[in-house]
Amino acid sequence: LPPIGSIRVVGMTLEEIKREVNLRYRNLEYWGLDVEPRLIKQAPHFIYVTGEVRKPGRIELNGPTTVTQALAMAEGIQVGGNMRQIVVFRRAEDWRLMATMLDLRAELLGKRPNPADEIWVRDNDLIIVPPQPIKVFDNWVKLVFTDGIYGVAPAILFSEGN
Repeated sequence: LPPIGSIRVVGMTLEEIKREVNLRYRNLEYWGLDVEPRLIKQAPHFIYVTGEVRKPGRIELNGPTTVTQALAMAEGIQVGGNMRQIVVFRRAEDWRLMATMLDLRAELLGKRPNPADEIWVRDNDLIIVPPQPIKVFDNWVKLVFTDGIYGVAPAILFSEGN
């Protein structure tokens, strides 16, 4: 804004912006000038969904959204996803990282019509759907035995037999 330059307005209301701009112009003795700011476009809001979902990634929020709705936007939980330990990470007002664990199994299976664990997501929340314990064990077995010991053992046995 000539001649006062740029003003950082993040977190300010339109009324606060108006007051700040007009005050700066008055300080430069521009009397009779009254600036009226207008909001043309709001910055987009995003959340992030990862883990055992069909389509992990960034999701744009177009209105109030619950965790269940966010999981639906990620095209649902994959087979092997742990619906009892869904974690939502968010930043508090003082930038501390907070984690909330949700048990959405009964809700997602239609067994609890009024879920207590359902919460609203906020801008920049991270939702993680971890694998079920059996899937973690299965991955460990595959890593150690299929890809690890037994993956190497045939080559060792073959070279010793010659």
